[in-house]
Amino acid sequence: MGWILNGVGVNGVGLPILTSLVQEMVEENLISTVPPRYVRPDLDKAEIDSDLTTEIPIIDMNLLCSSTSMDSEIDKLDSACKEWGFFQASLKNSDFNSSFLDKIKSEIQDFFNLPMTEKKNLWQRPGEIEGFGQAFVVSEEQKLDWGACNLFIYASLTCFPNLINENGKALEIKPEEMEYVFSDDLGQKLRMNYYPPCPEPDQVIGLTPHSDATGLTILLQVNEVEGLQIKKNGKWVSVKPLPNAFVVNIGDMLEMITNGAYKSIEHRGVVNSEKERLSMATFHNTGTGKEIGPLRSLVERQKGACFRTVTPEEYFKGLASRELDGKAFLIFIFSSFKKQAAMEAKRGIQWSSIIVPSVQEMVEKNLITTVPPRYLRSDLDKAEIDSDLRTEIPIIDMNLLCSSTSMDSEIDKLDFACKEWEVQDFFNLPMEEKRKLRQRPGEIEGFGQAFVVSEEQKLDWGDMFLLTMQPVHLRKPHLLPKLPPPFRDALEKYSAEVKSIAKILLAKMARALKIKPDEMEYLFGDDLGQKLRMNYYPPCPEPDQVYGLTPHSDATGLTILLQVNEVEGLQIKKNGKWVSVKPLPNAFVVNIGDMLEMITNGTYKSIEHRGVVNSEKERLSMATFHNTGTGKEIGSLRSLVKRQKGACFRTVTPEEYFKGLASRELDGKAFLDVWRI
Repeated sequence: MGWILNGVGVNGVGLPILTSLVQEMVEENLISTVPPRYVRPDLDKAEIDSDLTTEIPIIDMNLLCSSTSMDSEIDKLDSACKEWGFFQASLKNSDFNSSFLDKIKSEIQDFFNLPMTEKKNLWQRPGEIEGFGQAFVVSEEQKLDWGACNLFIYASLTCFPNLINENGKALEIKPEEMEYVFSDDLGQKLRMNYYPPCPEPDQVIGLTPHSDATGLTILLQVNEVEGLQIKKNGKWVSVKPLPNAFVVNIGDMLEMITNGAYKSIEHRGVVNSEKERLSMATFHNTGTGKEIGPLRSLVERQKGACFRTVTPEEYFKGLASRELDGKAFLIFIFSSFKKQAAMEAKRGIQWSSIIVPSVQEMVEKNLITTVPPRYLRSDLDKAEIDSDLRTEIPIIDMNLLCSSTSMDSEIDKLDFACKEWEVQDFFNLPMEEKRKLRQRPGEIEGFGQAFVVSEEQKLDWGDMFLLTMQPVHLRKPHLLPKLPPPFRDALEKYSAEVKSIAKILLAKMARALKIKPDEMEYLFGDDLGQKLRMNYYPPCPEPDQVYGLTPHSDATGLTILLQVNEVEGLQIKKNGKWVSVKPLPNAFVVNIGDMLEMITNGTYKSIEHRGVVNSEKERLSMATFHNTGTGKEIGSLRSLVKRQKGACFRTVTPEEYFKGLASRELDGKAFLDVWRI
C-alpha cells in the first residue's frame, strides 16, 4: 500500500517522530511530577456537560438489521449522524458473540501488561507510524499526549459492515455509490490505546482534541474506565462505557463524502490519577485508490459541493504533516476549495476581493462563541428605526402595470415609488436557495465576500455567492457551467425571467419620465449586464455589534431582490431613519441603483440600505443586478438634461465606472458622489 491510512504518512513523507513511552516512565516510577513536555497550558477549559451524557444516542444493532424495525432505527441512525456525529452501537440483543468480545478485551489488557522489553520489540521504526509509540508527533517542540498506542493495518475487515450501508439508506443515496467508496477493499487500521494514571491529570491530555480523518471509527472501551469526551454545543460530554456496545463516530472523510450532511465529531481522551484506561479504535477508510469527495447524488440534491474531491494521496499527504488539532484538517480541506485552480484570463474589468473566512463555516462548525474582532463594528449607524413607515412601502402590481386598461395609474404609482422611496416592488417568482463555490484569488465571483480591499477592513457577518449571468460570453467557466444541472437550469430560467421583469420596469419608468422609449432601450437592451448574488446571513451571538451587509447604495442600474426564507433583515434609509422591509409572500423587492440615478439625472434616487442579523435565525436572499449594455457610456439622458437645464453627473465610460467601484469598500452613497458635478 503506497500511502498510510488514518493519519500519517504518504510514501514516507511527514511520518512521526519517535518519542519515549509514558507507560514505561510510570511503571518504572521514573516520575513524581509530569515532565514539561506533557504539561498542556492550552487545555480546553470548556464546561463539562453532565446532563447530556444520558442523551447520547444508542443504536440497537439488532433492530438496525431487522427487516421489520429497520426503517425506524435508520431514522435514529440518521439523526445521530447529523446532530451528534456520534453514537453507541449496542450489541445487547444481537447475534454478536459477547464471549468473543470479552476475550478481545482480555487480550488487549494482556498486551499492555507484557514486560516492557517485549513491547519494545514492537516499537515504531524510524520513518513509520505502525507499531508501539505515539502518532502525530511532527516536531521536537510539540506537546505530547499522556498515553501510548499500538497501531497496525488490517486489510478488509469490519465488525459492522451494515453501518456504512445503513448510512447510505438514511441519506437516500444509491447503494452502489456507498458500496463503491467503502467496498470490500476498504482500508482498516486498528489502534490499541493505553492511558496510564497520571500524578497531575488536570495538567495533561490523554489524547489531544481532534476529529478523526477517517470515514467511520468504531471504538471498544476495554476496561470501562471513563475518559472519552466529545464536544457538543461548545461543551465536553463524557461518554460512559456501555456494556456490550461499541462507540461509533463520523470522521472527516465521511463528512466530505456526505457533503456535510453528517458531521465529524471533535473528541478527546482525559486521564485520572488512580486508574489506567484502555480502548481499541478501528478506523475505516475508502477503498484503495478511491477519490475522496462529495457523492454526486448529494451534490445534485443539495445544489453544490461543500468540499473539493481529492485523491487519497493528496488527502493523506495533507494529513501526514499535521498535529492533531480539533477539526483543523477538515477546515483546511474546505478552505482549499477556493484554491483548486489557477486564475483565469481577465475578461474586461477584473473585479477582485480579498478572500476571507466563511462566516457560515465558522457558525456551522461551532468555531465561535463571541464575535471575532474583525466583525465588530464601532461605526454602527444608530439612526432610529421607524416602524410606522414600514406599512407605507409602495407595492407595485405587475399585472396592473402591464395591463392596457390600468397601466397609466400603476405607472404613476411606480413613478412615485422610484422618486420617493427608491424601493419599488415585490414580485412573484420561485427560486432555488443559495449554493457555494469559493472565490479564486484575485476574483470577486464565487462564494466569499465582496468589496474586501484591505486586511484591516471590518467584515460583514455573511457570505455571498456571486456570478455573471448576462452577457453569456462573460460567464466564468468554472462557476455556472460547473453547477449541478438542475440548479444550473433553474438559475438560467430565473435569470431570463428577472431580466424580462427588469426590462418591463425600465420601459415603464421611461414612460413615467416622459422620455423616448429608445433612449432607455439603447442603454438597457438585450445586451444589458446581469449579475446574480445569493446572500447568507447566519445567526450571530452579538447581533447588535455587527452588520450583515454594510450600509450602501447599489452601484448598478436596477436591483431585483428575492427574500428567500422570509426572515426580516433588510432595512432602507428614509428621511434619516431606518425602515425594516417586511418580506411579502410571492414578491420581489426592487431598488434604484447609482447608475440609474445618474441616467435619470437625479430624478430617481438610489436607495441606501443595509442587512442586519439576529441571534436565532439565518436569513437568505438573492439579488439580481442589472447594468447598462456592454460599452455603453454612463451618464444623464440628454432629454432629461435639456429639460432640467443641466446635468447633475458627468458621463463616464463603463471602464472608468467599474474600475472606480472595484477598489472601494461599501460606504453609503460615497461612490455616487464621485461622479457628481
